[in-house]
Amino acid sequence: MRVFITLWYNLQPYIFFNIIAINNMPPGRPPKKDRGKQRKAAKSLAAANGTVNLSKTVFMVRKGDYKTTTLLGDGLDGILYEQSGILSTVLRFLKRCENDTFIKVMLGLGGNMTTPQAWVRILVKAEAVQGESCRLQIAQSIGPLVRCMCNDTTRLFFKSNKHWGDTIQPFAALIHNMILHKDKDINDTLLQYEGLLTSIVQWGFWDKKYRPDIAKELKTDDRINIVKLGKVTVKRLIMEADKNTEEGRKRLETIGTTPIISKEYDTECTISLVVGLIRQIKITDWTIDVSNCIRRLIGVVSCVDKDVITELIDLGFNTSDDKWVANVAVLLHFMILKDYNDGMFYSSDTRAAFAIRGGLVELCLTFIERFGSKESFDRKRDNTSSLFFLIYKILTNIHWIQLHEKTTKAIKSKRCSIEQELARLEQNADIINNVNCKMLLDMARSMLDVNGSYCCRCNKSLSRTEVKLCNGCNQMSYCSRACQKKDWLNGHNVTCCKTYTTKQAGQFQGRLLPKESPSDERAAAKLEALEINLSSVQLKLFLDHSETILNQAKALNLPLHDCLVRFNLATYPFEVTTENNENYRSLEEKTGFESSRSKKHITCIFISCIHDGSLIEGQIEGQVPRLQMQRLFPHEWLSKRKELQMNKGDSQCVLS
Repeated sequence: MRVFITLWYNLQPYIFFNIIAINNMPPGRPPKKDRGKQRKAAKSLAAANGTVNLSKTVFMVRKGDYKTTTLLGDGLDGILYEQSGILSTVLRFLKRCENDTFIKVMLGLGGNMTTPQAWVRILVKAEAVQGESCRLQIAQSIGPLVRCMCNDTTRLFFKSNKHWGDTIQPFAALIHNMILHKDKDINDTLLQYEGLLTSIVQWGFWDKKYRPDIAKELKTDDRINIVKLGKVTVKRLIMEADKNTEEGRKRLETIGTTPIISKEYDTECTISLVVGLIRQIKITDWTIDVSNCIRRLIGVVSCVDKDVITELIDLGFNTSDDKWVANVAVLLHFMILKDYNDGMFYSSDTRAAFAIRGGLVELCLTFIERFGSKESFDRKRDNTSSLFFLIYKILTNIHWIQLHEKTTKAIKSKRCSIEQELARLEQNADIINNVNCKMLLDMARSMLDVNGSYCCRCNKSLSRTEVKLCNGCNQMSYCSRACQKKDWLNGHNVTCCKTYTTKQAGQFQGRLLPKESPSDERAAAKLEALEINLSSVQLKLFLDHSETILNQAKALNLPLHDCLVRFNLATYPFEVTTENNENYRSLEEKTGFESSRSKKHITCIFISCIHDGSLIEGQIEGQVPRLQMQRLFPHEWLSKRKELQMNKGDSQCVLS
């Protein structure tokens, strides 16, 4: 009898409101079909009027009662989850999820729940209903839950694979909802848990291609929902990260370089998020959100590796829509830049070289051919620079480091391919007659013109395999040992491996600036390689511009030995200027120059960018980050070059 009275007391509000709902049911609707909705409405109405016995509800949750816990997880209105103690109760249960089985927990409680999924659903409801206070408590207490849910290989939750599969979808929804509120403290608290950020990234790639094991285990709708939640959450984290702080940049870098497949599942996975997003574009087409995310990850924190470069170049070759091609060009521009020092980006020798070998220059030429005749080629669109300007920037970035060690080798390896593309495009009247297109072709051509070698004795043009360098300084190129020996006896023995002094100004052939090598061994080695490459093209530049030099010297009315020729490769197009030697030297240098120079030689200064960040950081404070070298050439070589050109019928030569 006592049991009956107790049940009647607890169920009276529900029975009363069910009777009201049934009596007010619209005519013509079948009672059985609507019975569940009516009961739920009655319970909600009872809760709103405070007739639910809250202490009894909390007691039933603590006892592991299936019906009460499920009802709260589905969203019973009027419940204060935090103040009532329900939230702390659920969090205490979940704290045991790593070390106990669910059956053991239920035996200890005397409850009848069959899955802990409802507990996580209560967290989702509490976060949504009560906001910030609940979020912070949840974020601070769900470490064990995070560790279980983020282990997507063994997939154990309360020691059961089944419980993990039931619960991962509401867990992903919980994390997604909390992060979308943009509360920095809560997000920082959540992301401090090891593995959570990685899991969020990888949720977006839980498809049959990358994770067939998970696709087989989860319900299709749950898996698809998790994929969507993962993608949206990652985009929010990327766009909300503060790029102006070290913490924000570090988070972006972590997100961008995270592998999209768990290392425990595939130990050899090297596919980063950036690569995964690029591949998604190829399959599902562009979206503004994805484009902005990739731009941030590449342009702000340089999340670039060989796979990213390869995928971007392939994306460029397969992008036919002029609406999106500028977005590809933006990414191509950013991918060869590297942040060397707190937001200071410089062209990376390694990245540029790999991109050139992968077809970057040919891709730029393809863009010119396919889009150069369209109006959009020169027009800015969607906060993105015009395609013309972006190609110009890409080629300029390559130009700055075209004599750095890896880039110069890459250009030489692609010489034939680039020359063929240029020759074909130069036959296209529409392209040649377009000023901007012609400029870009000239820029690509200049890369090939600067790369090449001549014998420093006989002026013979040398292929890559024919070049023989001086064993001492590794800076003078020859075609044979005979030429090397003649040049040694003709004066190279005076300057080989010597350091510049003002007393040697007239005979010195080597580096003028920087006067001291970087203390860092790696930077010093890069500088030495740059010197070698610049030395190898000095004679070629001198001979190729013989007509310009002679014309400028004639305009100055100066003998050639009193002239100084400056080759400034730090600008595009690079400049060749001839001036009076007197205007260039300091008083001390003039004394040394006059006492040691030869009347048979003309002095040339070659200036090149040191555009690699590690070399810039290695410079002596206050010095200009550039390489400046001096070479002396017999000025009779200019006349010989002129005669050779005239004998070939060069109508351009008009010198008397």
